[in-house]
Amino acid sequence: MAFALPSSLVSVCDKSFIKPSSLTPSTLRFHKLSFIDQSLSNMYIPCAFFYPKVQQRLEDSKNSDELSHIAHLLQTSLSQTLVSYYPYAGKLKDNATVDCNDMGAEFLSVRIKCSMSEILDHPHASLAESIVLPKDLPWANNCEGGNLLVVQVSKFDCGGIAISVCFSHKIGDGCSLLNFLNDWSSVTRDHTTTTLVPSPRFVGDSVFSTQKYGSLITPQILSDLNQCVQKRLIFPTDKLDALRAKVAEESGVKNPTRAEVVSALLFKCATKASSSMLPSKLVHFLNIRTMIKPRLPRNAIGNLSSIFSIEATNMQDMELPTLVRNLRKEVEVAYKKDQVEQNELILEVVESMREGKLPFENMDGYENVYTCSNLCKYPYYTVDFGWGRPERVCLGNGPSKNAFFLKDYKAGQGV
Repeated sequence: MAFALPSSLVSVCDKSFIKPSSLTPSTLRFHKLSFIDQSLSNMYIPCAFFYPKVQQRLEDSKNSDELSHIAHLLQTSLSQTLVSYYPYAGKLKDNATVDCNDMGAEFLSVRIKCSMSEILDHPHASLAESIVLPKDLPWANNCEGGNLLVVQVSKFDCGGIAISVCFSHKIGDGCSLLNFLNDWSSVTRDHTTTTLVPSPRFVGDSVFSTQKYGSLITPQILSDLNQCVQKRLIFPTDKLDALRAKVAEESGVKNPTRAEVVSALLFKCATKASSSMLPSKLVHFLNIRTMIKPRLPRNAIGNLSSIFSIEATNMQDMELPTLVRNLRKEVEVAYKKDQVEQNELILEVVESMREGKLPFENMDGYENVYTCSNLCKYPYYTVDFGWGRPERVCLGNGPSKNAFFLKDYKAGQGV
């Protein structure tokens, strides 16, 4: 059943553009995008953080004044942070280049006429949460010349706030987003400290140069919200621990990870529910920062990814222990590869272009191709702007069918 919140609940109080607090040097004016950056559509990665108890308050202030105070605090710290994250204050010049022209990030201040609990406890919470994301923006492709970073602060009647960020996937992945959020929140939290300067490392095309394969005029990995339905499933710590122990015993895999067990289970259930069940493939995205020699630091910004996959061609392949065992084997193979010269994501893009199709589209004749992005290693629940840890972290709806996003549960080792 379709569900939508009344638009009357939301009122935009202010819209502004936040520029870096100091100009970007002319030597950094043009940021070159890597082959993987160029292969991705210019869609946003949407992420929202709910903080039910805002401690930094103005005494005896009205709600509108309080929102203005919070927005000003966030805008000031964002301006300071954008000095280091200068590409996000620019615009796309073409599919291969960002013009770091200090155009600024878009910033929205919004009032939501309900309590935060009405959203978080809603029967359709995964859809209700989208009320704090910029309207019509999550996972959408930012228009040519549009802002690469859009931020919204939303204040609820109860006094809680939500901070949402739409971060261009063209310049960074989930790890890049977390780096930005940690740096921005640190500057906000320690706003009285003038010496705190974020130090991200923008790798550009230094790792995945286009010299070998040539530049891409248009993206190849596209977002498509048509026929997309989002469903949130929660795997509590105790239930997941029991399942991991059972799988370990039956598969012989030592200490199977949360991602291995949950993605295998989702793949099995989705494939069985499909009208054309087999053969099917599960493609995992892989953060390769620590796999490249020399290793890249955690603060490396860019789409530093590869993929590995498993296939199921018969019913025996779909047994959970078998799936987890095969996932572990493929991870071990991936760690032995040269992830620059033998990057499976790049090879998939190149091969798809050669065959005149889109990546992950009917790969090698498989009936169904599912993709999985594991964000469990990224501590989004530690992002603290000065009001403590968020009560909930959510993603927007989309961007394509048959995609799994795994994220830490707010407590314990759940997913």
